[in-house]
Amino acid sequence: MTFEEIAGYCLAKPYAEETYPFDETTMVMKIRGKMFALLDSTTMETINLKHPPDDIPGLLERYECISPGYHMSKRHWVTVHFKHADMRDQDIIKLIDISYDLIVDSLPKKFRIPLTTSYTTFTTLDAEYQESLLLRQTILREPLNLTLTEDDLIGEDKEIHIGGIFQGRLIACCILSPRDGIQAKVRQVAVDTRFQGMGIGSALMNHAESITLNMGIESIILHARKHVAQWYESQHYEILGDEFTEVGIPHVCMIKYL
Repeated sequence: MTFEEIAGYCLAKPYAEETYPFDETTMVMKIRGKMFALLDSTTMETINLKHPPDDIPGLLERYECISPGYHMSKRHWVTVHFKHADMRDQDIIKLIDISYDLIVDSLPKKFRIPLTTSYTTFTTLDAEYQESLLLRQTILREPLNLTLTEDDLIGEDKEIHIGGIFQGRLIACCILSPRDGIQAKVRQVAVDTRFQGMGIGSALMNHAESITLNMGIESIILHARKHVAQWYESQHYEILGDEFTEVGIPHVCMIKYL
């Protein structure tokens, strides 16, 4: 693998940052301030990676391109000489993944959960849809003493359902409704209360916006409950018009141009 390929793979990791805390040539890849890879951008030949201590002796014995971590704890780090490696590219990638995962696992829960939450789409025929109905009822309806009804769900089979999945269960959801090829509407945005304040809602909206952009749609509108309008403003949505009442509480219409 080339230096550019390895550096690019590291930077593609969720929340990865490229930093130079030591000098202008030592590239340090971090997550939430903690290092998971170190590359020498002068020689462009080596990368330092964290690895489980019990597995390091086996790596050193098997591969000539791997040596104890240079200027690092030799119990926890290895140096991979990737320019002349006697291992496959996919095995180098796997070592990067292991290093990244070790750092993620060491992070506080509020940082670790967003890093290990994935976002996906599902249909009304999938198990995630039933989970989303329960989440919507708990987060959006129960506080208003309301219940989701069959009438509320009419037409949802024609909409795009988006969910955030953590450890195999749905912890966030929203519905994306393309309207006229130019604009889409987001509705029913809900995040499990146990996972609020971790950036899950922002990531969910980002995923919805990415889908919308890929469809060639230019803007998203939504009806925000007035008490959360400020949060949507932090996501670069703008208020359109006067407030109105929906499901018995004040709302505002908001828009974001993509």
